Amino acid sequence: MVALAGCALAVLLNTGSAAGQPSTTPSTPISTPPPGSSGTGDEVVQTQWGPLGPADRDFLNRVKQAGLWEKPAGEKGRAKRPDQPKILEASKHLIEGHTLLDNVVNRAGVLLGHTLPTEASDEQKGWLAEMDAATGDEFDAVFANRLRAAHGKVYAYAAQIRAGTKNELVRILSTQAMITVFDHMKVLEDTGRVDFAGLESPAPLAPPPPADDNAAPGDQAAGDQSTNPTDGVIPTVPEGTRFTRTAEQGVFGENNGVFFGAIAVLALALVGMRFISRSKKSRRKSRSF
Repeated sequence: MVALAGCALAVLLNTGSAAGQPSTTPSTPISTPPPGSSGTGDEVVQTQWGPLGPADRDFLNRVKQAGLWEKPAGEKGRAKRPDQPKILEASKHLIEGHTLLDNVVNRAGVLLGHTLPTEASDEQKGWLAEMDAATGDEFDAVFANRLRAAHGKVYAYAAQIRAGTKNELVRILSTQAMITVFDHMKVLEDTGRVDFAGLESPAPLAPPPPADDNAAPGDQAAGDQSTNPTDGVIPTVPEGTRFTRTAEQGVFGENNGVFFGAIAVLALALVGMRFISRSKKSRRKSRSF
């Protein structure tokens, strides 16, 4: 019984493991476009993951450039303020967060044929120079305020891109950017050195345009469809890429049933072992009499 239960458990676990992995042969072929084929200016390029426009390309560039200065800023904080736990914690989050974002944006750039920048902007280089020149408490203030102000702008921009982009890979990247940037804003604020009075104040949203009472209901529906052509359509990412979605799956992917089935088989095996053990003891007692 124990041997059979063990074999069944092994089979189930192997099945779950195989099913939980992305297919090595994607159902939808993935073509890697040549570098620089993602378009320029106001051009909109059609890709496997939806149209890629000027705002999408700009966002890819900004995410890449953010890592090109914020990761070095984290390294400066770790090197210059080893005796300040909160600065060290913020530096750790900056380095780890932008290492992750770099991996995602680099992969997106390859799949979309977009050539990413390799240097920080002149403004960003100036902020790093400020940190190089500062020491002690002055460094803490420059570090916290420059990074917090920049993250606030990036967070708002990432939310705008996430809300409106038609490209699946850019949606995934902007989602991860919002998660990472929010985390960075929090740890920077936890340093206690952020001057909130110096941050740019948010502006209220513009009021919606007045409704046209003369428009027919059918015309209004047609207008909505032309404005949002992807409404009701759930875009998919080919399996086998780093961008395969798992958020809608269960805790163990698509194998919740297999996992719990394996647990049940293991429980039965343990019960069987217990039963055999008791049976042997009872036989020994009967022989002793």
